[in-house]
Amino acid sequence: MTRRTAQFWMLALIPALGACSEANRGPVFSMAGTSIVWPSPPDTPRIRYVGEIRGEKSLGIGRSGWKKFSEALTGPAPTLEFSTPMSVAVSGGTIFVADPQNACVFKVGLEPRSITPITLADGKPMQWPLDVDASPSGLAVADSQRGAVFLFDLNGNFQRSIGAGQLKRPSAVAWDGQHNRWWVLDTAAHACVIFDAGGSRVASIGGKGVAAGQFNFPAGMTYRAGLGAVVADSMNFRVQLMGADGKAPVVFGRKGDAAGDFSMPRDVATDSDGNIYVLDNQFENVQIFNRQQQLLMALGRGGAGPGQFNLPAGITIDDRDRIWIADTYNRRVQVFQYLKEAPQ
Repeated sequence: MTRRTAQFWMLALIPALGACSEANRGPVFSMAGTSIVWPSPPDTPRIRYVGEIRGEKSLGIGRSGWKKFSEALTGPAPTLEFSTPMSVAVSGGTIFVADPQNACVFKVGLEPRSITPITLADGKPMQWPLDVDASPSGLAVADSQRGAVFLFDLNGNFQRSIGAGQLKRPSAVAWDGQHNRWWVLDTAAHACVIFDAGGSRVASIGGKGVAAGQFNFPAGMTYRAGLGAVVADSMNFRVQLMGADGKAPVVFGRKGDAAGDFSMPRDVATDSDGNIYVLDNQFENVQIFNRQQQLLMALGRGGAGPGQFNLPAGITIDDRDRIWIADTYNRRVQVFQYLKEAPQ
């Protein structure tokens, strides 16, 4: 390339360097105004479909001028997209998505829009980050292959690890804000292990078995004041509700194909009314129960459309009662809104 030709191309690219992306200005959820609801009319709707996130493209994140210039010289950079989203955590306008196939946790900002992979913990690559949960002060990531839970601040900066050398295969983590404790589900040990905020082990609850308080490859967990720890006891095909001390658990559910039965309860979540959402990996749906463990309704079925799932693995509900579901083999996170009953 001659000097004159190089000057020509530099001048031609200057406007692009300062250009703002138009793609970052539309709504985050393009179907937020739709009326896809459950149950169907004429019943009173309780769940409304909001939209989905698949990664950088679905967020409409545009390329900066300098990035466009760099790509003009070196070729387009790969986009950041979910591969196997397994779990979701929400803190304000930031979404954290554990994606073990990508060996990272994606930190997704909604306003302003951004997506950043968190790949290192304690200076080493994460291997199989399976679950995430957020506390007011930080993020916890359960890495089942490294056998530890990693704590980060909400900007994604590593703080410390807990449970290393004490956990076999941590698969879920939940913050107990009442007592400032982390509950960790150790699937291989068939137990819940409790750590204080500093990372010291407080207690271990469970062991393999079918009695109340025992587990058989538990897979998912959440914690809510008033309910305690809620555990998806997967291979016992049931859910257990455990108080802060883990004693006198309430057990419900059984293996079957009738309404209220389970095939593979994979994860659990609770809304602001204390309703319990059980995500079933094999039924590819969510069954919703009230505090008395009575079935209220079901959401979803197999497929790739809105409200359809392909081997979903994780569910969380944020402080705005938005329901976030890791629709794993559809490679997306689906978002719904719980519609509270109007006060009488």
